[in-house]
Amino acid sequence: MNFYSDPYLMEDLAFAAMGILTSSVPSALLGIASYVLTSMALYTLASRRGIEKAWLSWVPVLNVWIIGSLSDQYRYVVKGQYKSKRKVLLMLNGLTLLLSVVLIGIGIYMAADLVGSAVYGVHGQKAMKMVMRSVFGILGLCLPIAGLSIAAAVIRYMAMYDIYTSMDPSNNVLFLVLSILFHVTEPFFLFFSRNKDDGMPPRREEPRWQPQEPVSESWEETKDYL
Repeated sequence: MNFYSDPYLMEDLAFAAMGILTSSVPSALLGIASYVLTSMALYTLASRRGIEKAWLSWVPVLNVWIIGSLSDQYRYVVKGQYKSKRKVLLMLNGLTLLLSVVLIGIGIYMAADLVGSAVYGVHGQKAMKMVMRSVFGILGLCLPIAGLSIAAAVIRYMAMYDIYTSMDPSNNVLFLVLSILFHVTEPFFLFFSRNKDDGMPPRREEPRWQPQEPVSESWEETKDYL
């Protein structure tokens, strides 16, 4: 049977391609919209609050530095606490990315092994050893990646709670719970609250030469700390 001469087979393939396209395009558009809204909101917040390198809000992976910095700033000026969520989040995301790249490399190596075994006629016990070696390598990386991802998610949501509290303390718990249950809502909460500082102390307007207020009463100078 000629593959290209079967009208039913070609029709099935066309429907399958349309189904994949129809389901992937809305997801891609939603992902792009979420990324833009989140980046714009974080950039606005970071710029208004004097966070250095606010442009990192637009860089994937590195944008957790801004999330952590906003949380650290809130803890510093409101509660007088020194935190380093920005450093921890960046480290966890960096390690997760590194291990994920290694995992992809092992997967490619495993696929190449299988192809090589088929081409050169490697069968039986030797082929099984090659496959099992790659499988154990993948499983050995999946566990730490999962652990790092869970740790990063927990710390990120702790940081998001601080950010929500700094913007709108009356709705911080609601925003956090909905962000955890329905992650798609997080960009909208950030974007529509990006100009709010209801949970932050008022800015100090007096000249710099006058005696400074205690740290917990002002957040104008925290860019030097962050």
